[in-house]
Amino acid sequence: MNLAASIGKLSVECPTYICNAKKVTEVMGYWPSFHDAEVISFSAARAAPGQVGKSSARLCVNVCQYDEVGAGIAEYEMACCKSVLIEFLFIDLQFLSLKDFNHQNVINSIIFRQLENHSIEVEFESIFGVGGAIRCIGAEVSDVTMLL
Repeated sequence: MNLAASIGKLSVECPTYICNAKKVTEVMGYWPSFHDAEVISFSAARAAPGQVGKSSARLCVNVCQYDEVGAGIAEYEMACCKSVLIEFLFIDLQFLSLKDFNHQNVINSIIFRQLENHSIEVEFESIFGVGGAIRCIGAEVSDVTMLL
């Protein structure tokens, strides 16, 4: 049994308002809380001069799934059995605040909330490195890549 299944707090309900969110659950088997995940990259863009467009942001997060090895014995350890790179796209940014991007960027969680006006608020709770918040009109999972 994987750790996510044995410790329910590591998985949360899949947010249906995030386009393509099922890509994550298909690969991981659940929607993660992103506890101990690492932010690999972040980029923001706006429409080019002369173009009518909206701002956007991309966020790549590496999520590892762990299995218990040797549970109940002295050689107990947690072993990474799956490593997945998840790329989020946040569309039409209304608010963006990030701080402390560094060489590791370990987060405690990513919390997604759909607000009454249907915009989406995303909070990145830092353990070490980047943390912050985004508010946008739309969000999607643009890519999910297995690394391990």
